[in-house]
Amino acid sequence: MADRKQVKKDEKSRPFVFRIAREEAVKLVAVADALGLTPGQLARRIIEREIGLLARTATVRRRVANADLLRRSLGQLGLVGNNINQIAAHQNSGKPLPWRTDELERIRLDLDTAIIAIMGALGRGRP
Repeated sequence: MADRKQVKKDEKSRPFVFRIAREEAVKLVAVADALGLTPGQLARRIIEREIGLLARTATVRRRVANADLLRRSLGQLGLVGNNINQIAAHQNSGKPLPWRTDELERIRLDLDTAIIAIMGALGRGRP
């Protein structure tokens, strides 16, 4: 019986290597970048269009500007959410708080709005 890795390896298509002029390569990379594709994906699309092949193109996950800053902000918002949960637990235990309940709810809603905005900017769904 064939090994699973060998079967998967055999299923992959054969890579094609070809040379193009430097100016054409620069144009290919620029057009691919403008379309949000890799040069290989653009080449497969061109081949598919020209000769009618069904080429499968992988999706490319685009880089998010300031992704590291957004991730750190999301972590900091998580810490704030932790603090809000501690305040709510303190309030639920019957101990008095210097805040009104509606203020605490407004803070929680603002926090949720910020988290949703950051998750959207990172291209993720709601946690």
